[in-house]
Amino acid sequence: MGFPQTPADITDLVNDDVEFDFDMPAMPTNPTADILDFDFCTGANSLDALSEMLASQSNQWNPTALQAVSAPVRKPFTSAHLSPYAKSRVEYSFEHIKLAPKMMVEQACTPWSHPMLYEEYMPRSLQDAHAACALYITMNDVNSEHVARYITSRAQELVTSATPTTPIEILAHTQALMLYQAMLLSSGGIRLWALADTLLPYLEDMGAALLPIAAEESDIPETIPLYPSTVARTAWKSYIFRESARRTVLCAYHIAIMWTLFSGQFKTCSHDTSLRNLVTLSAHLWRATNPFDFAMAWNDKNHFLVKELDFTEVLRVAQPDDLDVFANMMLVGLQGIDDVRGWYHTRGGALL
Repeated sequence: MGFPQTPADITDLVNDDVEFDFDMPAMPTNPTADILDFDFCTGANSLDALSEMLASQSNQWNPTALQAVSAPVRKPFTSAHLSPYAKSRVEYSFEHIKLAPKMMVEQACTPWSHPMLYEEYMPRSLQDAHAACALYITMNDVNSEHVARYITSRAQELVTSATPTTPIEILAHTQALMLYQAMLLSSGGIRLWALADTLLPYLEDMGAALLPIAAEESDIPETIPLYPSTVARTAWKSYIFRESARRTVLCAYHIAIMWTLFSGQFKTCSHDTSLRNLVTLSAHLWRATNPFDFAMAWNDKNHFLVKELDFTEVLRVAQPDDLDVFANMMLVGLQGIDDVRGWYHTRGGALL
């Protein structure tokens, strides 16, 4: 397989406006869903649609669907407890997460998964999720029930399969769960939120399993020699896996917290997650399509090692072209969209 072209910005995939409304009730403590309730073709193109989905009346849970995970009932809170600032911190990420299935099919990547990550080997868990994404983005009135059954059965198969043990399998398993969650979050007009809520503990468990892998330090030299290319090739391959793992951990917890927020619950990141987190921010490194371009970007362009979610240096030194969609998702989640837009504007750029 040859090197793919640099992936287009995710904003090229769709340009829908997101209406933002958090006036939704808390999720019932006994959520249920059935395949016959699915109305995939409506699409949750906004948080209004998601609000309507969460407000729907529950039906009987299909016995062939995922078994509900037994857990203590979480104490709900109302949307009135959310300030406008808090609401502004999730809109941007919601928009880009719902585009992930389409991006995975069309560009073989997501904001958290490098386009070259599975060039040599794609684990079965992600193959199935990739196929589900392909069906999902081609849904229509005729095939929607078939697509719903396929997605549900593949998700059930994933969470009942043996726990992965190798780093690449753990990463793929986590990313597959994230893609299923993205599809469930975006489907609209249905009670797929019940299935999404059932998948949530599995996603959190896989994020915890991936965290020690993502927390490993880099062994890339300060300056990468351009010739011979052996060092550059090794560094590039190491970067692709390591940074995909690091981004995946952050986005997995981001999705989990966002979903509990949408469902009328309150949750914060674990102390362990923030303390052990590392991620390298650089649009130049992420978009490099070969070892030479990667080495040139590493040697000549800005890149920032962010530890413990501390973006102080990024906000002080970075320029707009140093950041990509993933970095924007994290910054908006921490700062709010107005501050990030202001940061871009003061540096002659714009948040995309």
